[in-house]
Order: sequence, then structure tokens, then C-alpha cells
Amino acid sequence: MKRTLLLTSTFAVVTSAAYAGGYLTNTNQNAAFGRNLSQEARIDITSTYANPAGVGFLAPGWHFSFNNQSAFQTRTIDSSYGDNLFGVGTVNGVHNGNGTKRFKGTAKAPILPSFDLAYVRDRWSVALHFGITGGGGKCTFDDGLGSFESQVALLPVLSEVLRPGAVSGYQMDTYLKGRQYYFGTQLNATYRVLPDVSVALGLRMVNASCAYDGYVKNIAVVTPQGTMPAADFLTAAGMGSMAALVGDRVLDNTQSGMGFTPIIGVDWRINDHWNVAAKYEFKTRLRLKNSTESVTDANGNTTELNAGLEAYSDGVSQKADIPAILYVGAQYSPVERVRINVGGHIYFDKQATQHNERHHRLDGQGWELLAGAEYDVNSVLTVSAGWQNTNYGLGKNSEFITDMSFVTNSNSVGLGARVHVSKKVALDVSYFKTFYSHYHRTQADYNGNWATMSAKLAGGVAQLQGAVGQLNAGIEQLNAALTNTELPAAQAEQLGMELQRYTAQRDGYQAQLLSLGQMAQAAGATVPQKVYGSDNFTRTNDVFGIGVVVSF
Repeated sequence: MKRTLLLTSTFAVVTSAAYAGGYLTNTNQNAAFGRNLSQEARIDITSTYANPAGVGFLAPGWHFSFNNQSAFQTRTIDSSYGDNLFGVGTVNGVHNGNGTKRFKGTAKAPILPSFDLAYVRDRWSVALHFGITGGGGKCTFDDGLGSFESQVALLPVLSEVLRPGAVSGYQMDTYLKGRQYYFGTQLNATYRVLPDVSVALGLRMVNASCAYDGYVKNIAVVTPQGTMPAADFLTAAGMGSMAALVGDRVLDNTQSGMGFTPIIGVDWRINDHWNVAAKYEFKTRLRLKNSTESVTDANGNTTELNAGLEAYSDGVSQKADIPAILYVGAQYSPVERVRINVGGHIYFDKQATQHNERHHRLDGQGWELLAGAEYDVNSVLTVSAGWQNTNYGLGKNSEFITDMSFVTNSNSVGLGARVHVSKKVALDVSYFKTFYSHYHRTQADYNGNWATMSAKLAGGVAQLQGAVGQLNAGIEQLNAALTNTELPAAQAEQLGMELQRYTAQRDGYQAQLLSLGQMAQAAGATVPQKVYGSDNFTRTNDVFGIGVVVSF
């Protein structure tokens, strides 16, 4: 069973950070973050992830926190392609309607748990943190993505070379869903080297679990005689060698991998008013190994569902390093009931190796600025709020982002409260919202489609030329054999029929070569007009959190 697509397309959607942080890192680990985004210098059991050294200053004994967050996202790409190329398309039975098309994905993660457990004794302590430190949800694009559809949208353009006026539009069915969770289990050991200075060493184990499911199928063209499969049209137009390129393509792939993150931290309680802290996470080497389903047809032939997508073949590993991160922060308490926090993060994204060396397409490192404040209204209620500014090193017209995986700079705000049920039990509630900027990108060759098509044409020409050469050699041998006057009549007749078959096949290949040559020439002549495109990327993000904190 052969499943292909018009051009080589990569099925993969990365459901990047569901709450906050770098493009591969979730810094939001609990409801306490949602209500005060600057956690770098807070001393609390809920700050075990952000400030592990600060755990050493908790009161002696056991401390526990359990949280759940619910994240809801949308990802929207408004795409235009060439001279209204999307406008003549029908996808999943619905006509596009105009030249600018909106591709929208929705992501829901109602259950995102995390917990912290610490034991503090004299000058040393140990702490355990578990949370979703990367990914964090599912994203579904019910109408696929522009990177897929734009390839099919070339069909009416290419048909003008083969049969001018024969095709007025295209049809296709498509769907894409992705899921990505990076589960982080972190163990810290803390020691107070001085009464006011604590240091921490930690190690996080990251278990990645990803899955991708999608298809592009039922590709057809609209002609004056009605709709017909694109493969049939190409065959009828003498382009049978390209018909296989417009067959169905399906992906059913899961990925898994494990990596380890060494962590160091320090916290300095300068006095009753000031506390400063820092944490450094080393780069996590992570490789995601594919597991892909296969199907068996009626003839017993077994084929992977993602046949032709080599990067997602069964057993293949992809590079997916998590970048090193530097956290720094300070907390200032002008009076006992008020705490003000500021902090910053630097993500060393350009040194984190990604599949296809994608990290080299970044213009710079990612970074964040954070601030927050808490106010103890009374012995029962604490209210807080925070702000975060996130910047990715994208530069202009970045090749790092794609419609399958993109981030944009943002500002986030959070607010919430802690309710002290008793001296040893408290509840956190929070709401966290991100306001993403729009990122506009233009491409002279939209998604590299025309360059890829030109390469396909060149490859097809080379294959056909080789076949014609072999057939010509066979024809020469048959002609030489037929000059033998002593051949029996039956054998001569058989050789003559073979000669006719070789000659007809060669003539057919030569006709396809002529058509391919015309298409290649047209491609080279019309690149600026045919393949220009643009995308406008944006997102939304809302996160609700609730947690319980217990000391005993």
C-alpha cells in the first residue's frame, strides 16, 4: 500500500509549552506561579522547581504541595499564497472562499498535575518535584495546515502547462492532531553552607511522550467535466510518472525518549528585607525514538502508515535537546506583610540541538523578565499578582518557526490568592493569561514548495531519461536480432511484438519527458508570481490553577 503526497511534507505538530517559558520549557509548575509569576527568589514549598536552594530555609519538618492546572489554547495562522491559490480550493467539503485562509488549532489540557515534597532538618534538606516540564497538551487542526494544503494548491497552476483551462480548482481531505508531554521528576539536595546561604544540587529525569496523527487524502481537481482524482488527471495528461505523488498520505506515529538535567542553585538571605537566588539548569540531551504502525494489504505486503516520511520511520530517533536555562531573582519585603519579586530567565536555545539543525535558524537566545507582588491581607488571606515578558530570538522572517510549531513574543499576567485554612494547611487559586504578539512572515517561495517541485521534476526527468536509454538499448538489440534471416518465424514474430512494446513504451516516456521539461521551464519562469506567500501567526492561552500546601 503506497501513500504519498504531491510533494514531500513533514507531518509534525509540536504542542510547545502549555503555560509559560521557553519554546521547549514550562516554567509554570503550579497555581502559586499563576498568582505570582516571579518565583526565582521565593522561599516556599511551591518554589521547589524555581528556587531549589530556597527549600533549605523552610521550617524544619515535612512540606507538601499538590496542584492541578487546566490550560486552554488556540493557535491561528492566517495564510495567503500566490495569486489567490487558496481561493480555488475545497477542504473537507467546504470551499475556502477567498485567497487568505485561516488555519486554527485548539489545544486543551484540563489535567496538568504537579507535586512537591520536602524534608528539612537543621542545615540540610531533600526535596522531590514532579511536573510537566515541557509540552503539556494536545493540539488539533481540523482542516490541516497551510504547509500541507499549499502543495496541493499548486495543481491548478501546473495543469495550465499540461492542459490550459482544464482545471479550475482542487479538493482534498485533511486532518492533524498532536500530543506532547515531557514529564519531569526532579530530586534536590540542599545544604546551608552559612546561616544565610544555601546551595542546592539536583537532577531531573525527563520522560518524553509524543504522538502524531494525521492525513492528507482524496486529492482531486475540478474540471469542466466534473471532479476527478488528481492521479487520474495526471495520467490522462501523459504524466503517469507523477500520478503517485498525489496519493493519500497517512501518519500514525508515537515518540518517546529520556534525558537528564543536572541543576545547581544558590540562595542568600541578606537580611529580613532582601533575598536573592539563582539557578542554572544544564542542557538536556534528548532523543525521541519513533514507533510507527504498519498495515498489511490483501497481497501480504506490509507498509508503514507514514511511508515516505523518513524522519518518522519506525525506530528512527530525532534530536530534541532541552536548552540550558539561567534563572536569577530577588525578593524585597519593605514591611512584613508585603513581598515584591523580580526575576529573569535566559534560555540558551541556540546551543540545544534540534532535528534538521533547526536551532541554527534562531537569531538569538530567548529571555524573560518577571515581576510579582504578594500582600497578606490578614492571617487568613494573601493576594498576589504578577507579570512576565517573554522574548524569543526569532529575528525577521524567521525560518525557525513553521505553522506546525511556532511561538511568538508575549506578555503574561497572573493573579490569585492563598487561603490559610489553618496554620499548616493552605489553598492556592490562580488565573494566568498570555497576550501573544502577532508575527508576520513573508516568503518568496512559500514553504519552499516550488523549489521542492523543481527538484521533483529534475528527479523525474533523470529517471525517465535513464528508462529511455535502457529501452533504446533494448530496441537496438531487438533490431539486430531481427536481421538474422535464419530465425524461426514464430521467434521472429515474438521479437517483433517485443520491439513494438519497447518502442511504444519509449515513445510514452519521451512524451512525459517533454511535458516535464515544459513544467520545469514554467516553474523557472514564474517563481516570483506563483510561489510568494505570507503567514500571520498568533496564539491565545488561559490557565486556571488550584493547589493545596501542607506542612507537618
